[in-house]
Amino acid sequence: MEENVNVTTNTNEATNSDVQATATKPETTSKVDEKPTTQSIEDQVQNLMVENAKLKRAFDKTASEAAEYKKKYNATLSEQERMTQEKAEEQARRDERLAELEREVSIHRFTESYLDLGYDKDSAIKAATAQVDNDVETLFKLQKKVIDEKVLAKEQELIKDIPRAKTGVYASWTKDQIMAIQDREERRKAMAENWELFS
Repeated sequence: MEENVNVTTNTNEATNSDVQATATKPETTSKVDEKPTTQSIEDQVQNLMVENAKLKRAFDKTASEAAEYKKKYNATLSEQERMTQEKAEEQARRDERLAELEREVSIHRFTESYLDLGYDKDSAIKAATAQVDNDVETLFKLQKKVIDEKVLAKEQELIKDIPRAKTGVYASWTKDQIMAIQDREERRKAMAENWELFS
């Protein structure tokens, strides 16, 4: 009898540990058909906000420690070393500003070139920025869009200039003659044959 109790207890312990392991183990398989519930999304957002707050605290702590170490380091420098470091920092700022200005000049120059090619101002600025940033995918998308617009405009212009074949009973009538027709249905037929007079 005592053996049975021990076996049952051991089985219950194994079952409890399996349940705990299952409860703490995140579910790795998800069904494609299942849609997330509002509660699960809210939980995910809450978890992300908590994680974000932890990361922000860690970043702030690291930044303040770095500033403190920099102050301690600067205090140990001699006057000449400090001046050398300040000059190096100033040169780095100048180099950064120079690179920024060169980028702006390049964008402006390329924008002018794209405007000369017939781009609208917004597309020209986007294309120039993409070219300076070596974003080839965006540049090609913009070029395709501009080319498609130009082709469509040209097609519409050609269609507009194609003379319409004049066929039918009312093909050569004027607008005044058509409007003078008393029968409503006949007038509609005449208007349909000469729609360009009424557009």
